[in-house]
Amino acid sequence: MTNEATAISLIDNNNQSPDKAAVVDFLQQNPGFLAEHCQTQLRSVLEDLLESSPTLLTEIELPSPPDGVASLPHIQLRIQRERLARLTRQINLLRATAEDNARLDQVLHDFASDLLRTPQRTAEQLTVLIHRHFTVDAVELVCFADLKTQSKQILSGWVESRSPLCGRLNEAQRQLVFDTHFPDTGSAALIAVGNNPAEPDWILALGRHAPDGFNPTQGTLFLSQIGELAAAFLCPQTCD
Repeated sequence: MTNEATAISLIDNNNQSPDKAAVVDFLQQNPGFLAEHCQTQLRSVLEDLLESSPTLLTEIELPSPPDGVASLPHIQLRIQRERLARLTRQINLLRATAEDNARLDQVLHDFASDLLRTPQRTAEQLTVLIHRHFTVDAVELVCFADLKTQSKQILSGWVESRSPLCGRLNEAQRQLVFDTHFPDTGSAALIAVGNNPAEPDWILALGRHAPDGFNPTQGTLFLSQIGELAAAFLCPQTCD
């Protein structure tokens, strides 16, 4: 009689409980029976679970091993779950960044469209459009040629780099670009505007009351693009 037939005979005895001695004897003679058949049945159960609820198996907790015993399956499960949690956080961060970039791209597109449709290309009109499209509390457009030599020296390091200055301004920089128009400057962005490689034609200053309104850790690409659009908009204009 085969192992399967023997097992069936043990449990199919007119619905009576199998003889314990017979079960023990059978398992002693067939030590691999439970391992072989239980694994097959467990595999079938797991496949059914995966098909009906793909996330269920990720939530199942294994029974704890006895005290003082290191369980390899438990360690592997913990490592895999920690890795999955890290990947999930990274994916969520990438998705949030992509959504923010898409929103900023749309804002920049709308700003550029308004610039193209505006017949009067003046500094005043540029200021109006910036207030319309961007969350800023103050906008100043300073003619660089009108600044005195001492004032230019305050901005000398930044002017050479031509990269937007973003964050907190020192008091000398704040007074230079905002004067008394915006005393409560929590943070600001200074953008060089113009195509002159020697020095900018304008300094576009954007101010926020919030100390972290302009944060240097956020990058300056978006601000540079605003500066390029402003330069194209004001190209026919001079400081006079």
